[in-house]
Parts: sequence; C-alpha cells; structure tokens
Amino acid sequence: MDQRLAGTVSINPQRKVFFVGGEKGGVGKSMFTSTLIEFCLESELRFILVECDKVNPDTARMYRSKIDVSFAYFSEDPNKRTKADPVFKAGLDFPLVLCNLPAQSYQGMKDWFIEDGLYELGQEHNIAFYHWYISNGGYDSVQIFIRSLEELGSYMQHFFVRNWGLCDSWNHVDDHKDMKAAIAEYNFPIIDLPKFPYAERNFIEDYNFSRKKDEVKLTFSSAVTHPELSLVSKQRIKNFLRDSFAQIENTEILSDEKP
Repeated sequence: MDQRLAGTVSINPQRKVFFVGGEKGGVGKSMFTSTLIEFCLESELRFILVECDKVNPDTARMYRSKIDVSFAYFSEDPNKRTKADPVFKAGLDFPLVLCNLPAQSYQGMKDWFIEDGLYELGQEHNIAFYHWYISNGGYDSVQIFIRSLEELGSYMQHFFVRNWGLCDSWNHVDDHKDMKAAIAEYNFPIIDLPKFPYAERNFIEDYNFSRKKDEVKLTFSSAVTHPELSLVSKQRIKNFLRDSFAQIENTEILSDEKP
C-alpha cells in the first residue's frame, strides 16, 4: 500500500529529522546547518547533529564540544546502505535531528529513504522528515530542487533556502515557470539565508583551519566573544544570527519544540 502523504506535509509530529542539502558543493549547506545549530542552542532545544560528510566533517568539528554528534553517510551502493541507519536511530533517541549532507548525496539519501521504506518507519514511530534545500540561485541548483520535490515532495516537507551570500538577485528564480509551477503544487516555504560578512567568515575559517583536529573550534556564537575580533565585527556576526533566526522562526516548524 502506498503510504505517501499527499501534498505538503502538515502533521506536527513529536520528532523531526532535518536534511540540510543542496547537492552542489559550496552552496552554504554547512553554514546553514551551523545556523540551525545556533538557533537550537539559543532556543534550548534538545537535538543531535548527524554529520554525513565523511570527507570534510567541518560542522561536527566546530560543535562537537557543545552538542551531541553522530556520524552517518549515504551511498548509492546498496551494500553500504546501512551506513545511513544512524540517522533513523538518532530520530528515535532525540526529538530533533539535524543532518548535514555533503555534495552529491541526494541519490543515496533518496534510495535509502524510499527503497528501505523510511517514510513508513517514520509514520510508525512518529518521526517526520524535512528537506532544507540550500540554493545559490543557479539554474542547475533550482532544477535539482524541483527534482527533489517531484521525487520526495509527497514524503517530506521542503524548504527552499536562498543563499544571499552567493546570489544578490532572485528575480530570475521567482519568475521561472518551473519554479512557479512547483510553488503552486507543493506550497513550500521560501526563506533567506543572509550574507555572512566576508571578513568575519574568513576569520572563523582561518582560525579553525589552524587548529588541530582535537582542538576546540570557533563557532558563530563563540566568535562573538573572541578577543581578536573588533566590536564592529562581533556586531556583524550578531546581526547575521539575528536575521537568520528570524527566518527560521517565521517557518514555525520548531515552535512546538521550545520549552
């Protein structure tokens, strides 16, 4: 029997699994995952990060001293499908799971989710899945998002996240006929990831790159108190977090999780 959920998922389950994807490299997946982490910490939510990037687990390295972290990865090889199972286990153990997906992981994630019947398990265990798709505004980025809607939109709510740090005008996306048709059919939320100031982002990246693997990394919130940053730089980071949190808050997807 087909267990798909018709149209936009409107249920409000106790447990949630967030996939932060985008398929392409360098579109801001790790940045948005970090922003979600900061939002959850600020809101005092109970959650876990599942780092799915086995090549460059940068988000896990940044936050492992502050939050619960697990590891998994998605493969198109059926013999390696079980490597993704920690995602579901995390969903059983925590009310909220944040999955940081690497580039080119969509097919493996989709195969695991559909062929192994994770949508059925989710319904049985009161877990809902969500796809936060980070876009740089490129044509191929938008087309891959539409493909995800067509293949997974009946199983999980999608969010289209516009990364303003990589694209300063989205008129071409808003006016595209395929995007207009997708909005009409799936009614998905569109949110904005503000520009993260280059100088401050570069400082954080340089600092973390210079640390050894076992040393504590600099997070967005800890950068706000770093002695080497000026008051103006700290304010820019605060502004980024404030504006990003407002976008996440407006979706109301986590409003029931707050204590």
